[in-house]
Amino acid sequence: MPGGSSSDSGGGGKKTGHAQGPYRGPSGIPTLVAFLMAAVVVYGAYFWFVRRIEVDPGKVLVLLRKDGARSLDGGQIVVPRAPDPKTDPDAYKEWDQKFGDCNGIMEQVFGEGVYFGFSPFDYEREIRDATIVPNGKVGIVVKRFGTELDSGQVLADPARDQRGPLPMVLQPARYNEYSNPYAYEVKIVDPINVDPGHRGVVTVIAGARAKSPNQYLVPEGEQGVQQQTEPEGFRYINPYAKRITPISIQSQRFEMTGADAIRFPSSDSFDIKMEGFVEWSIVPDKLPLLYVEYGTGGELIPYLDEKVILPYARSFCRLVGSQYTARDFISGDTKLKFQHEFESKLREACEKQGIEVLQALVRDIVPPDEIKNPINEREIARQQIRTLEQQINVANSAAQLATQMETATQNQKIGEANKQVVTIVKKAEQEKDVAVTKANQDLAVAQLRLEAAKNLADANVARGQAEANVVLLKKQAEAEPLRQQVAAFGGGDAYAQYFFYQKIAPSVKSILANSDGPFADLFRQFMQPPASSATKSIPRASCSMKFTAAGVILSAGTIRSPSFSRSSSSTRTIIFPARRSSRISGIEENGMG
Repeated sequence: MPGGSSSDSGGGGKKTGHAQGPYRGPSGIPTLVAFLMAAVVVYGAYFWFVRRIEVDPGKVLVLLRKDGARSLDGGQIVVPRAPDPKTDPDAYKEWDQKFGDCNGIMEQVFGEGVYFGFSPFDYEREIRDATIVPNGKVGIVVKRFGTELDSGQVLADPARDQRGPLPMVLQPARYNEYSNPYAYEVKIVDPINVDPGHRGVVTVIAGARAKSPNQYLVPEGEQGVQQQTEPEGFRYINPYAKRITPISIQSQRFEMTGADAIRFPSSDSFDIKMEGFVEWSIVPDKLPLLYVEYGTGGELIPYLDEKVILPYARSFCRLVGSQYTARDFISGDTKLKFQHEFESKLREACEKQGIEVLQALVRDIVPPDEIKNPINEREIARQQIRTLEQQINVANSAAQLATQMETATQNQKIGEANKQVVTIVKKAEQEKDVAVTKANQDLAVAQLRLEAAKNLADANVARGQAEANVVLLKKQAEAEPLRQQVAAFGGGDAYAQYFFYQKIAPSVKSILANSDGPFADLFRQFMQPPASSATKSIPRASCSMKFTAAGVILSAGTIRSPSFSRSSSSTRTIIFPARRSSRISGIEENGMG
């Protein structure tokens, strides 16, 4: 403002802010730090955007060095891979002296990853596909740098650093070390597969020169076709080292039909046409020789048909066929003879060549029409006759068959009837056997029962005998005291009288009478006193008698009583009733003694 301007310009006014002190420029340290940070950013950007290179999976990095001091010698363009300085420092030192400052394509490649060590100002950088040998294939490595091969040499020697096909074979895998397209070429080829029924003919390419170059086959290891073949199987083979050609040893068939049908003249100068086939196979041991003699371009079978089988077949058809007339070939016997001779001669000739003829079949022989038609008509007539004869034979066979069927039916019915008869007879025999068996069983049972009854009877008899013996013994035991008593009385009669007297004594009325008198005289004549009775000391009856009257049994007895003196005694006669009776039985006399 104007006021302000005047005050600033006056001597007593205040100073503005710019007039408070002296002016100072920017500090040196912040500028250096900023410069360094800018340099770091620029250098980092250089590394990240310029030096950095990324190798994707399945790729490799190939380098071309261009900051060296010199080029490679001998027109080489590939710098060999450096040895490992840790494992072989001397070799690495030698490599560094020879190739350390050389320009050229580096043999070594780098796999996937991020790399900052290869400046684009020092190296030309290329990203290439890694070498991969797929499944079912074989990799053959051809080295593109190194010294040249010697004259006649096929495979390069890695020890001599030669360029050319290497002897190694790469099986299915990934190989980064051979991924540099400027240093190596990997050829992908098919492995060798020798199928069943085949053999592999071996031709050595990389080997010593043959000592006998004019021979078809060479010894093992020399250049040329080997004498031994490879058996069936799957093999990884370097085609620069040797070649294996699979050849079939299975049976082959050459058809002699159409354009290959054989024509030959008969002995009577007629043109005969023959059609057939020859079945043949290669002898395995002769396969290499046949391959050298007849094989072309890896093929053998078609050339054997063309150069061996067909010429031999034509030759032997003419040789054998010229022995027969045209009429002979119409009949079947001549065809068989011709086929047999043709097959025999063909087999013998092919065997010398290493070919085995399995079968030579003549399918058809066609004679000329001018002789074929009449002969065919005659043959047709013969065939008709044979047909009629066969029909007659068929009718006879049918009649015989009908007869046999009726006979079989009749025999079947007879057999069934016989079977029924046999069944009935067997059934009757079985029933008879059952009845006989049952009767035998009943007889056995009856016999057992009879034996049991006899045993029971014997047991009863034994038991009765035992019981009788028991009774006898019992009675004997009971009679023994009686016998002793009888013995004590001196006899049975005395004991009987004693026992009698004891029983009747209670009921007898005594009759007292004198021994003299008429009553005593009446019975005296019956009484016979014993002589020794006077000597007895006990009273006893001297006589007794019984008589029966009017149904009453009377007994009379005389009893003599002993006295104390021998000179006197008394006698009593006793009459008493004993028992009743319906009739007079008489007089019984009993003596007591």
